[in-house]
Amino acid sequence: MKTRKTYLYLGLPVAGILFYLCYLHKAAIDVVYSDYIRLINSYLPDVWTPDKFFVPDVLTRIPVNYLERIINVGLFGYSVSFDRLLGVLGFGLSALLIGSYCRKQRIRTGWYVILMVIMFSLNKWEMLYNGTGWAHFLAFACFFYHYLVLDRVYKGREHRGDKIRLAVLPAVISLGIAGPYCAIYTVTLLLAYGFILVSDRLLERRKASRTVTGAQIAGFVFCAVCPFFLYLLSNSAAVYEYSGAAEGSMITAFFQEPEFFLKFFLKSFASMVFGVEFIERRLAAIPGVCWCILGVMVLASYFLALWMNFYYGICEKTIFPLMLLAGGGMNHLMVLVSRWIFMPNDMYGMSSRYALQYQIGILGILLTFALAFGRGAKKSAKTGIRLLAFAVTAMFLLGNLATSAEEWNFAKHRKNSNIERREKLLNFEEMDEEELKAVLEYRKPGTKEALCILKENGWNIFREEK
Repeated sequence: MKTRKTYLYLGLPVAGILFYLCYLHKAAIDVVYSDYIRLINSYLPDVWTPDKFFVPDVLTRIPVNYLERIINVGLFGYSVSFDRLLGVLGFGLSALLIGSYCRKQRIRTGWYVILMVIMFSLNKWEMLYNGTGWAHFLAFACFFYHYLVLDRVYKGREHRGDKIRLAVLPAVISLGIAGPYCAIYTVTLLLAYGFILVSDRLLERRKASRTVTGAQIAGFVFCAVCPFFLYLLSNSAAVYEYSGAAEGSMITAFFQEPEFFLKFFLKSFASMVFGVEFIERRLAAIPGVCWCILGVMVLASYFLALWMNFYYGICEKTIFPLMLLAGGGMNHLMVLVSRWIFMPNDMYGMSSRYALQYQIGILGILLTFALAFGRGAKKSAKTGIRLLAFAVTAMFLLGNLATSAEEWNFAKHRKNSNIERREKLLNFEEMDEEELKAVLEYRKPGTKEALCILKENGWNIFREEK
C-alpha cells in the first residue's frame, strides 16, 4: 500500500508535466515573438560577451538566464521550445516538492488529486506559452524547497546541513534566479522567522525540542535580507518602459479613482477561479461586479484558511501552508502596486501571466483544508466548517477545470496563428516595421534588426534554411 501511495505522489506531478507538454505541442511551434525581440537585440549574437552580463542592473535580468541562453544558442539554435520545456520542468519540480510534502504529512488521496488538478490548471497558459518566463517557474520551485527546509527545522526534524541551507539559499535564489519575485520570497521568510520566535518565546512552545535559537534566527534573517538589498540596489539602475501606462503617482491616482484599485484587487482574486480568457469568451455578459463578489469569496477563503491553521493547531506541526498563504496574498498586493499604471483596465490583474504568483495562496488554502480534515487532526471539525471548506474547494476545482477545458480547446487557434506568423517572418524583408510589430506582438522598434540576427546565424525559424 505504501509503495502504491509513493507512486501516486510521484506519478501525478509527472502526469501534470506530460499534460503541459501535450498542451504546448497542441498550442505552439518554435517561433520567436513578443519579448524575444528585446532579448535578441540585447544579448545576441555573442552570448559570451562579458559586457552584456556585467551591467548595473544585472540582478533584474536574472543571471541564470545568461547560462541558459548560452546553452540554448550553442546547442539548440535559440529555440523557444527549449525555454518552454525548461518552464514545464521547473513547474514540475514545484509539484514534486508539494507531492513530497503531502506524502510526509499523509495527505489523503482525494485532497492530493484536487491539489494536482488545480496546480496543473491552464490558467497560467501565457507563462507556459511565452518561454521567456521559464526562470520564474524555477524560482517558485526554489521558494518551495527553501520553505520546506525551514518547515523541517521548525518541526525539530531537520536534516544534516539544513541550517547551512537556510543561510545559503537566499543568496543563491534571490541573486541568481528569483528576479523581482525575491521581494515576496524575502518577506515571507521574515514573517516565518518572526512567527517561529513568537511561538517559541511568547507561547513557550517546544522548549525541550527546540532546534533553532534566537541568535540563529537573527543570522537567517540577515542572510535573507542582504541579498534582497543587493537586488534593490541593482534594480535602482534599471529603466522600465510600459506601453499604455498611466502617468503620475499611485497615491494621486488612488484618491482620484479609489474604486479602480478595489476592483483591480478583488478581480485579481477572482482569476484564481476563472481565467480571464474564459470570462471574456464564455461569460462576457456577466457584470463586472460579479467578479468582484467572487474575488471577495476567494479573499474570504484566505482568512478561513488562516483561522483554521490556528484553531486546529496546524501551525503547531507545520508552517508551510502559512508561508504559501502569506506569499499568495502578498503577490496580489505586489501586482496591484506595480500594475495599477494600466488603469482604467481593472481586469489587468486577472491576466494569466500572474496566475503562477497567485496560485501559491490557493495551494496554501487547500493544504490547510487537507490537514484540518485529514488523519491525526487535533479537533473534529464542525459540520458547517467542513461544508464551507468543501464548497470553497469545489469552487476552485470546477472553475479551474472549466478554464483548462476552454484553453485546451482554444489551443489549436494559437498554433494556427503561430504557423501563419512563421510563414510571414520567413519573408520579413518584404515587410515594414509596423507590419512586423503587429505580427510579432511587439510595440517597440528593432523587429527587423532582431530577425536579421536570427537569419544571419541560422537560428530559430531560419535554422533549417542555413
